[in-house]
Amino acid sequence: MNVKIFLPFKKDGNPYLEEIAAHSSSVFVYGSLEDCSPEYDIVNIHWPEALFGWLEPSEEDLVKLEQSIIEWKRHSVLVYTKHDFTRIKGLTPNFRKLFKLIEKHTDVFLHLGEYSRQFYSKRFPEALHKILYHPLYRSYFKLRSKQEARRELGIDQEALVVIAPGQIRFHKERDLVLNAFRDLKIKEKVLIATNMRSEIRYDFPGRVRLKRILNIRNVLVNRFRNKYRPPKYLFNYERLNYEKFGLRMAAADIVLIPRIEMLNSGNVFLGLTFNKVLVGPNTGNIGFQLTELGFPVFEPGTRSSVKNALIKAVNLNNEDFKLDKNLLQKYEPENVARELDMLFLNLTRSNEA
Repeated sequence: MNVKIFLPFKKDGNPYLEEIAAHSSSVFVYGSLEDCSPEYDIVNIHWPEALFGWLEPSEEDLVKLEQSIIEWKRHSVLVYTKHDFTRIKGLTPNFRKLFKLIEKHTDVFLHLGEYSRQFYSKRFPEALHKILYHPLYRSYFKLRSKQEARRELGIDQEALVVIAPGQIRFHKERDLVLNAFRDLKIKEKVLIATNMRSEIRYDFPGRVRLKRILNIRNVLVNRFRNKYRPPKYLFNYERLNYEKFGLRMAAADIVLIPRIEMLNSGNVFLGLTFNKVLVGPNTGNIGFQLTELGFPVFEPGTRSSVKNALIKAVNLNNEDFKLDKNLLQKYEPENVARELDMLFLNLTRSNEA
């Protein structure tokens, strides 16, 4: 039996789902809220904001969504894969209501790690809580040698290279990365950021009057970009395609996960895919995953903790740290897909009974 899964959002560039679908016997169908029908066994929500094209829903939208959910549950199991605690940026009252609405009606929570399962099972004991691990990114990147990548990017072969992958969303994340790199007492070092935040905090007395004759924002952004330049800093300021992103990952020694208060981070699995030493925050599932794999973690709000964890990562890199491959088996896409198929098939049978 092939389980039919409805995903009530548009397919985007995130390879997370595609890594699973490539190995799954289930049928995945993307669509809008109005496209759901009794033929689907599972309705699987991943990112609540995606239901409305990442735009803020109105009160009317939320009412219609709840009506749709009630209708879906007449014939399908509602599964919510929990990627985030809540909306990461721009959390408004209606976005908050959106998350709560979905959590309230969820039959099955799928968690990417043990921390999430424990956290939400206490809050929603009437729902079923299962773990389905995040897959590695095996299909989307060309894995090159470190030497080849550095030649192409113009990076010294002997330098220590730290990469902060993904989008730097907040000033706190940017400060964490820059301070940690500055605190490394290593002469030959390079920092790569694949999507750095260059906006500066620029509220000060007289700014509004000055704005009439000078675009102070542009001045400060340009100053930041001129300060952080190659060869020591290799920053990009917009999302890169897979080819360019993978090239920078290949060139790195250490992946610094630049997150503060996050439930999950795909950067963990990017680093594992590229066989890099990882260092990241002791928060959510991230801390559990890194600790299990033998990588250092830090308390994001403490600069000395970040510094010490990064130094430990440097030492692991110098020692030619080798990850136990057995620990990666549960993250291999084919194994994640097999777990999903078994779980969804059992849910379908239970629902029929």
